[in-house]
Amino acid sequence: MSNFKLPNTTLRLYVIGGGLLVLFLIAGLKAARLQLQLGDSLSRLSKLQTSRQIQYSGTRGDILDRNGHILSTTVAVSSIYGEPRKISDSQTKKVAAELTRILPNPPADLADKLDSNKSFVWILRRADPNIVNKVLAAKLDGISLMKETRRFYPNHALLGQVLGLVTVDGAPTSGIEKALNSELDPKTWRTLSLVDAKGDSLRRSPAPDPRELSGSDIILTIDRDIQYIAEETLLKTVREHKAKGGWAIVMKPKTGEILALANVPLFNPNVPSSSAKEALRNQAISRTGEPGSTFKMVTFASAFDNNIISPDDMIDCENGTYDLGYMTIKDVSKKGQISVTDVFKYSSNIGTFKIAEKVGPERLYATIKKLGFGESPGLGLVEEARGSVAEPSKWGKTRFANISFGYGLMATSLQLLQVASVVANDGMLVPPRIVEGHIQNPQPKRVLSEKAAKLLKAIMLADTSIGGTGRRADIQGIQVAGKTGTAEKVDPATGRYSKTHNLSSFVGFAPADSPEIAAIVVIDEPGGIAYGGYVAAPAWQRIVSAALDRQGVQIGSNKDKGSHEARAAAQ
Repeated sequence: MSNFKLPNTTLRLYVIGGGLLVLFLIAGLKAARLQLQLGDSLSRLSKLQTSRQIQYSGTRGDILDRNGHILSTTVAVSSIYGEPRKISDSQTKKVAAELTRILPNPPADLADKLDSNKSFVWILRRADPNIVNKVLAAKLDGISLMKETRRFYPNHALLGQVLGLVTVDGAPTSGIEKALNSELDPKTWRTLSLVDAKGDSLRRSPAPDPRELSGSDIILTIDRDIQYIAEETLLKTVREHKAKGGWAIVMKPKTGEILALANVPLFNPNVPSSSAKEALRNQAISRTGEPGSTFKMVTFASAFDNNIISPDDMIDCENGTYDLGYMTIKDVSKKGQISVTDVFKYSSNIGTFKIAEKVGPERLYATIKKLGFGESPGLGLVEEARGSVAEPSKWGKTRFANISFGYGLMATSLQLLQVASVVANDGMLVPPRIVEGHIQNPQPKRVLSEKAAKLLKAIMLADTSIGGTGRRADIQGIQVAGKTGTAEKVDPATGRYSKTHNLSSFVGFAPADSPEIAAIVVIDEPGGIAYGGYVAAPAWQRIVSAALDRQGVQIGSNKDKGSHEARAAAQ
């Protein structure tokens, strides 16, 4: 049998065909793997290489006062960052040493940051322009600048606690900034753009108008100049009486517009680290406490509203000491038989309790609730406190007596000012507001009869007359209606009322015949004499005199008028 051999040409064709078949099989398997196993990831990689997401953001809205003065705005700044991978080992120590020399407070781990294998590290966010210029002049390897924005308060500490704070990353933490963040916060617009081989964007759609992405501006009812005068007066009063602090609220009672909301110590949101942590607190609306004698307005309001007393009725004030068996009530002024008007004028605790006894717990409680105690006044700020008032079933004899002259319940200064405004408005409660046109306040409502409000207004005039506890709040040529308060604070160490730690206050309105301004001033822990008529009333007089002048009410020269720019320049 002879051997059969394929021709050489045929053999070569089989070998080539087989090889091609194997190649096609390999290519098919690879194509199948790329399509079925790696398709999604490769598609994403392709998009990353050929397109880029571009984000456009507007700027945060401004906060302005009632006259258009900017209180809070956004400015462009430079931030300093490092790229450690671009810094050679031989240059790391030199760069770190130079930055340590330039920066006012260099990071403790600066050298470690620059010696890492990271591609990006922050050195200083929102740097001062002078520091930025020094860094630029140094021309340091791996150190660059990035444009960012920061919140800026051109009036420095003015209204600091009310405006609030925005962190370095743009997150609001308090005040108007937080309460109205949804309106102030800018919008963000994202789009995909093709990129060329160098990575430069080839924009497919036009960039949006930055104005359309910006947050809304917020206009406050605050008057910057009245705010300045309120803060300066508080600073002077706190220093003069060696007090712990103080606060004041100035309002237009007819409209509920708050013209000033001042707190001392001051807080500068441009440099929050320069102030103690407690200075950030908006005491005027967040601080609750036993109000003391200013609350007597409520007891008298309830008595007049229920037609129980008249201003000329006589009350026996027991010559300053009234032993009830379960407690003893004492007065600073030791009076016997005096009129209801004089009970208020001399701020008699004994006389006030005897009037409260005629009213009764249930009717007194009803008036307390109608006047807004235990409820938020409705400014819309996150710091706003409600206070607390127990129901009459939980009072007992001692608490009933204490509540009649301002102890045994918790209230805010804004709530007390709201009572004075109700009297100024002849019994109508006009809800307070601090923002123009954004927060919808309830409509005014009647909470006291017109007769009761006018009777209370008349005896509040007596408080500022000769012999009254609030006579130092009197404004020459202007009728002032008001009430003093001196509340003893509870000593945390003993759990008892302190004879040296007090809240001194005065609340009232002017002119009494046609009220334009209502205000409250509270001084926390004054040293020495602590009576509200001695400490708070003179400060109230200076603040309200200036506010009336701003409203066009002629009261003569005002030595306390000043320019807020002067203090801003000093800061």
